[in-house]
Amino acid sequence: MTAPDIAVTARDPRRSPLRLLTEPTVVGRLRLPPIGLVALAAVGGALLLIVAINRWATPSDEHAYWLAARRLLDGQPLYDPTAFPGTPYAYWYPPTFAQALVPIAAFLPSLWFTGAWTLLLLGCLWYLGLRNGLIALALVAFLPVAVELWYRNAHLVIAVLLVLAIRRWPILFAVGAAIKVAPGLGIAYLAARGRWRDAAITAGFGAGLLAVSVALSPGAWAQFVDVVLGRGPNDMPSIIPVPYGVRAVLGAALAILAGRIPPRYGEPLLVVAVMIASPTLWATAFSLLVAVVPLIAIPPRAPDGTSALAAPAAPYTSRP
Repeated sequence: MTAPDIAVTARDPRRSPLRLLTEPTVVGRLRLPPIGLVALAAVGGALLLIVAINRWATPSDEHAYWLAARRLLDGQPLYDPTAFPGTPYAYWYPPTFAQALVPIAAFLPSLWFTGAWTLLLLGCLWYLGLRNGLIALALVAFLPVAVELWYRNAHLVIAVLLVLAIRRWPILFAVGAAIKVAPGLGIAYLAARGRWRDAAITAGFGAGLLAVSVALSPGAWAQFVDVVLGRGPNDMPSIIPVPYGVRAVLGAALAILAGRIPPRYGEPLLVVAVMIASPTLWATAFSLLVAVVPLIAIPPRAPDGTSALAAPAAPYTSRP
């Protein structure tokens, strides 16, 4: 390809901004990554470097998870009745999450846990970036992802659970609900899509998790009801001035709608529904939206079984 040929290609009106993100750039015999993707990855890489240098040496939200597990180990109260949203290292999640971390906190010191959690989030980001480092870096250019990596919450973990629950193992909706409650809307989604067996199995698995958790730590659940649920549905913090009760109802309605429309639109809509229904809707919660990337980039499995991403046991069918 000659220099004039390259110039004409660069000015080709058919190369829309979306194509700059998705179509490789061909220069002679070289096939380079899309220009727009490289630009986003550069921005994301710079943000990731800033986050790593300025924040990763200091414990953040993940330290609250470690402390909660240690409290269970030491027989201390799991929740602080005097805490408020924003209290450093206060624990607001269901006891199930802390119980699951007890075996890890039993032998892993705090700083090692922080390092392991940070690596877990980076692994989740890589998976959500279609297992492509360049795409993963580009996702960091979406500011909520950079903020999530700054505070090291659990939203990227939830995003991976949502993708896997939608495409392969529906019971992971229950696992996500044990962490942040809102992924439980996946049960309504499954029922609305007519996948009654998957909905029943997921609900049963979630009920089993709850029963075991209550049996292991009845006192922790009593504290959860008193301290966390006692705040009331409209007393959950959010950067959007909409009461949690309203957001929860809206999220449930969107989850049902997601199950009634074709998966191409329904799957991303379910991710939006879970985000809206998150009890604490901080800026970090918007990082859940990156779960849309693999759901859009890789379509649901076709009836012949061809797909690059694992799909549910029963193929999706569109509803009128």
